Amino acid sequence: MKFYALIAAAALFVGASGAAFAECDPKKADVDVDKQAKCSEKCEDAWIGGKQHYNSNLPKLKAEVTACFQKCDCVAHGEKILQVQ
Repeated sequence: MKFYALIAAAALFVGASGAAFAECDPKKADVDVDKQAKCSEKCEDAWIGGKQHYNSNLPKLKAEVTACFQKCDCVAHGEKILQVQ
């Protein structure tokens, strides 16, 4: 019986602490709950939307989006997004 109690306690701990580790990738996180993922999604949308303009100033756009990712505390994810796209 103690074995099942320990397993249940471990499962509850993992489930409760999962929200404490914020995820920057909106494809992996629940955007409705995770504020950091929501912020990161807005930065990604700004980058993709800004790149689609014909006369967009890409260095200025890149600086703005980099600042957005820094505000969200998702610098590593932002660098990955800016390299890929």
